[in-house]
Amino acid sequence: MEKMNQLKQAIKELNEADAKSMLFLLLVNSSLNEEKLQDVRQTILKLGDKPKTKNVQTMHIVFGGSPGGSLKAAFRDTDYDKTEDIIILPTNFSIGPLKNLHKVSGIEARFEWFQERYNSEDGGLQFYKSSMFEAVKKIKDIPLHKDIVIWTCQNAHEQTGLRLVLAMLENKLNRVFVIDTFLAFHEIYTLPQLIEDNYPRSSGEVSSENLLCFYEHYKLRPLQQEKRQILCAEGLRMLADDNHLTRSWQHHELWQNINEDCDDAFIIACAQRLEKEDGNKKFRKSARLIGEVIGHMEQYRGDEWIEYRLRSLIEQGVFMYKGDLKAMRYYEVKLQDAT
Repeated sequence: MEKMNQLKQAIKELNEADAKSMLFLLLVNSSLNEEKLQDVRQTILKLGDKPKTKNVQTMHIVFGGSPGGSLKAAFRDTDYDKTEDIIILPTNFSIGPLKNLHKVSGIEARFEWFQERYNSEDGGLQFYKSSMFEAVKKIKDIPLHKDIVIWTCQNAHEQTGLRLVLAMLENKLNRVFVIDTFLAFHEIYTLPQLIEDNYPRSSGEVSSENLLCFYEHYKLRPLQQEKRQILCAEGLRMLADDNHLTRSWQHHELWQNINEDCDDAFIIACAQRLEKEDGNKKFRKSARLIGEVIGHMEQYRGDEWIEYRLRSLIEQGVFMYKGDLKAMRYYEVKLQDAT
């Protein structure tokens, strides 16, 4: 027993390098039968496969799965993979209620609002709901010593997200940095034509290579306290707002609307243009019209929202349809006054 205790104490006093060397020699020269020796080797290999502990220094917050995935790809196989962590808020903030979105009740209410309006066949809304719970909790749990980088762009979705997150961070003293991917793109690349084309409309349109370039070369300065307080106050008002349902970004300002039909006139105009360009007034795939709307729209919305508004216009008698309205790929549309 005494020898066992002495051996145990001696092992405790081995440094890491000596312990690894002794373990290697033991396995090479072991008298264990091959089956047991293989079990030991496999156990060590599994331990070696465990993910390395990250020394996270900076938390990144992005709005939407597309820019979130691109940012993860940008950091992969770089040193940032060990020092940066990413929180993805999965929803489009340009539409839908925002009241109490920093609480369980607010997330539940927003989820129910979308559930009443959207066709969701693959559990996407449930995934959104659970992802929102997780993201909001992570934001609240960010340690005070970690820097925070918020990625945004010149659209209502990401500008709203910026304000909401700053409201959630109201009582945190962390340094906060903001990267506007539109401004960063045009500061690094001198491409006047793309400015006129309003590119990029969202961070999701930016490649992972450019996101990495922005992070490394765009001049990052902590958000000034006065500016932070102004944006935080706007976010707090949104979290208390029970009326506005849609948001637009115009002239570098955020505009809110209580009506859901603010995009309907543009949808109708796109349908009229397609009929004129095609030279026919036949039924066309709803996805074709929805793609046309999204491609020409100044505001950043999303196909689910435009499809919901198209179904609303069908209910109002503005459009005729044939097929099944359960999903956009199942039906075709044309304007009611088309003959």
